[in-house]
Amino acid sequence: MPERPGLFGGFAAAFGRSGDRVPGHVPDVVLGLEDRPPPAQTFALALQQIAIQSIYFLLPGMVATAFGAGPLEATNFLCLSLISVAVATALQALTRGPLGSGYPIPGIPSIVMLAPMLLAAQLGASLAEASTMVIMVGIVTMAVAPAVRRLSALLPTEVMGVIVFLIGASVLPSILAMAGADAARPWEALPRMLVMFGCFFVMVVVGVLRWRFARYAVLVGALAGAAGALAAGMATPGASELLEAAPWFALPRPGAHGGIAFDPTLVVSFLLCTVAAIAALLGSLVAFQRAVDGDWTRPDPGPLRRGLLAHGVAAAFAGLMGGMPSAVSSASVGLAIATRTFARTIALAGAGILFLLAFSPKLVALFVLVPAPVQAAMLLYVACFMMAQGSEMMVIRKLDARRTVVAGLGLSAGLSALVAPAFFAAAMPALAAPLAVGGLAAFLANLVTLPLVKRVETFPVRLDARAGDLLDDRTAQMGGAWGLRPETVRKMHHALMESCDLLAGRGLQEAVVTATQLEERVRIAVAFTGAPLPKPARRPRTEDIEAGGDALEMTALWLALRETSEHGMRVTAAGHELWMEFQD
Repeated sequence: MPERPGLFGGFAAAFGRSGDRVPGHVPDVVLGLEDRPPPAQTFALALQQIAIQSIYFLLPGMVATAFGAGPLEATNFLCLSLISVAVATALQALTRGPLGSGYPIPGIPSIVMLAPMLLAAQLGASLAEASTMVIMVGIVTMAVAPAVRRLSALLPTEVMGVIVFLIGASVLPSILAMAGADAARPWEALPRMLVMFGCFFVMVVVGVLRWRFARYAVLVGALAGAAGALAAGMATPGASELLEAAPWFALPRPGAHGGIAFDPTLVVSFLLCTVAAIAALLGSLVAFQRAVDGDWTRPDPGPLRRGLLAHGVAAAFAGLMGGMPSAVSSASVGLAIATRTFARTIALAGAGILFLLAFSPKLVALFVLVPAPVQAAMLLYVACFMMAQGSEMMVIRKLDARRTVVAGLGLSAGLSALVAPAFFAAAMPALAAPLAVGGLAAFLANLVTLPLVKRVETFPVRLDARAGDLLDDRTAQMGGAWGLRPETVRKMHHALMESCDLLAGRGLQEAVVTATQLEERVRIAVAFTGAPLPKPARRPRTEDIEAGGDALEMTALWLALRETSEHGMRVTAAGHELWMEFQD
């Protein structure tokens, strides 16, 4: 009996990097993961990312104000949150050790955690008690990290697609608010709308032309939009007073920790939003993973597991510091995908800049004071890419009735929260965000219908000249009925053809095939009589084919099994069974 790995061995196996999939080539990439652009270019691209991140710098101020903090305390809370964001970004980009997905994904103050933080303030909890809840969120996230492989069944590609789509769609109300949309006075919003769409048009033109400044599309558009907004008198109200009051340099003061508030509503709110935050994190990581891997068909669990662990550590750190927990910036993911710039050094440079900015409240204020129409244009640009990416993920596998219900219910719930936010805020304040409602609905729909997925089909195969046509028809029928990807059907057909040819070469007359569909995989068993098959060859050679006998069978078995995810042989009452599994 094989020895079970110890605690350290199990940890190393769960969070090691040796099993990571090697990404395939992606065409039309401007900067790959390992590329190191010149310092000036890196700095400019990092500023472009920070311009997107700065849209969310208002969230810590909202939280601090809700807890009764004054201007100085709110500024200190924002600076602590920026340090947490910088640490989270750096941890996520690590390429060694058990922490970090290795992907350059900048962080932002968490939108998902905004609702429970504000709810804590409404319930009379202190900011210190809310920080204790944030530490709990980090611990729960770290505890869940080893189970990412099991989560793949609970969060399949279509659920992740719903989450990625809703990440983009959830910013649409913010875009309209920043653009000044008001049903009572629609014409007053026209100047802001013109600036927003003009800024957006510049971004699109710069990005579509694919010229040397295409990678700076958002930054170029933002500068043009800011110039137009300031010329039109759209500067942020109170900008001069805020800049005058903010000091050039100040050391952030870590928050104090009080007692633990075990209010059931508060704990449940944080835990439910933790589920949504984990789903949003995995959705952003999968979207980035898909963008940098030309051979992507399904999530690679290793980077996701380490990314989740790093996210938990960063959340616990934010709670200990007394700042707002961070989240992966889906907008920055969309920006990287849109501009095709995936270099890890860009995110690390941005993290360094944010860390330094945390010690200068006056410079932080400059990012907060970007005119609202320009912020709206930046969000609209990246939201388009996120929603398109999510739509593509939802249909990457053929949608059968169950997957259609899962994706459709998740989208319906999330979009309902967008259409009727007041109802959801009153009925379920902890889940008022479209991402939380839609992601949870898709997750639960998949969980409830998951036991219904298993399907079994058994049929005999006469090992004669007509076996090929029979296997072709049967695999095509299963692929259509079960909603399998065409590539999975091809692999199944190839493995069955090779294994049946091998058995026919032994002189057998018949084999029995049993195909079982499980979530995201198909298991095929070929039952036959007679002696067991040998182990497949590790490296087939021409002389093995010429030698015949066991060497030839080992080579033939290698051909049959080379595209399976798992395979094996077992003894049955009637003889033996060759089983194969295929990921779908």
